[in-house]
Amino acid sequence: MDDSGMPRFRRIWSTIQVGVLAAAVVFCVVMLVIGQGKLDRVYAVAAVFFGLALVGHATYLWLLGRARR
Repeated sequence: MDDSGMPRFRRIWSTIQVGVLAAAVVFCVVMLVIGQGKLDRVYAVAAVFFGLALVGHATYLWLLGRARR
């Protein structure tokens, strides 16, 4: 997982995406707790997909950090 051939912005961009996805997951969970009636299913599905993307990006960053040691 050496990123020597990879552009530096990839790590930075992935870090930004982790922050945005974390905010999206928190927003969806808050909207589910508040209860929006007809939109509950939408927020539930969005939370799952954003959560999966968050796990993927966080794992990528973790593996990059681990490879640098």
